[in-house]
Amino acid sequence: MLRGLYSAASGMFSLERRQETLSNNLANAQTPGYKKDDTMLRAFPKLFIERIRDFNEKIPGASGSQIPGQAVPVGELTNGVYAQERIPSFNQGTLVQSDQPLDVAIEDQDIPLQVVNGRPVKPAAFYAVELPDGTVGYTRNGKWDLDANGNVVTSEGYRVLGADHKPIQITGGIRKEDLYINADGQLISNPNIPAKSSNVGQIGIVLVQNPYELKRQGGNVYKSENPLPFIQDNGGTNPGVSLHQGFIEQSNVDVGQTMTDMMSTVRAYEANQKVIGVYNQSLEQLYSVGKING
Repeated sequence: MLRGLYSAASGMFSLERRQETLSNNLANAQTPGYKKDDTMLRAFPKLFIERIRDFNEKIPGASGSQIPGQAVPVGELTNGVYAQERIPSFNQGTLVQSDQPLDVAIEDQDIPLQVVNGRPVKPAAFYAVELPDGTVGYTRNGKWDLDANGNVVTSEGYRVLGADHKPIQITGGIRKEDLYINADGQLISNPNIPAKSSNVGQIGIVLVQNPYELKRQGGNVYKSENPLPFIQDNGGTNPGVSLHQGFIEQSNVDVGQTMTDMMSTVRAYEANQKVIGVYNQSLEQLYSVGKING
């Protein structure tokens, strides 16, 4: 009977973690470039139960001869579920026009699938940013601005890296309204004034062949165990990636579906609570039967 109690308890723990993930997705539904997480619930390893027949049987028609008892299969037993991991979804978010000069959205739907460990995986493109500790992070947040020193920074304050792996810095009194960013990520100042027009930098783009190897670090940033090359390194380009100035990529969180999943999770949690309540009542009755009144 206690096995069922443990199964219900494990279900409640797993559903709590799933609810935390859904709540975090909902809280970041308006965060530019945010990629939702999905919680994977898995069953504990199955146990195959057999009844041991520990007595010997006589062989029909043979006097005095016996054979050892054989195990009789009973069936399978599982000990509940557990939340194994959170897996991000790197599907493209909707592009929304903002008309802000330093809002830049990545579109990477045309990148062909890659086969990783025998499975098709969709590569994903990211911006590279410099984190406060000097390491490199990767993000899809393209809502940028200029800081007091002319550095292009994200809304979290991380400096955006250029194709030369250095922070992009706009100097010479150039305003963000004077910048034009083409589909390849080149920043051109005063494009409508030929005498003043110049190339002031290029946005560094990282193409991750297997984005599921990235680790979320918070602040809408991912990190990799090993530094990742830029697609512009050695003059390389990728026709499957294009940038759109004046647009932001919304999160790929479906608010309606997320709220529905949250309600379903609460209902499942309540069902497990009722199971534990039934077991508790049964144990109380069992205790009262064996209790000695004196």
